Amino acid sequence: MVVLFVIACIAIPGPRHLDDVVSGLLLLATAMMLCYVLFSLLAWGFTLTLLTALARAGSPLTLEQWAAAYMRGGDLGTFAHNRLKLLIGSGMVMMADGKLAPTAKGLAVAHFVKFVRFSTGLG
Repeated sequence: MVVLFVIACIAIPGPRHLDDVVSGLLLLATAMMLCYVLFSLLAWGFTLTLLTALARAGSPLTLEQWAAAYMRGGDLGTFAHNRLKLLIGSGMVMMADGKLAPTAKGLAVAHFVKFVRFSTGLG
């Protein structure tokens, strides 16, 4: 989006005012933060579901028991396979010859998440 913004600033004819460009950058940054917050809610929703499965158990669990509580009887393999199906289904990971690899879309998403985490001080 930043690249498209820069291209629009260069390609669209007419006068450019610094305050308009800065305002546009601030709006773009706000939209990026909003998308990050929404993405975080989805990611944290998954994490919180894991937490509620642990809390529902009422006693300390091993990692395998925790996965079984979350997957309603599945094991860690079932858990990992469930997450992998989501990545493959969304087109971010592909499987060939029994090996997994990120697609171009997956790499783009990973780089974007890394950039947003870095820009917000989260990693």
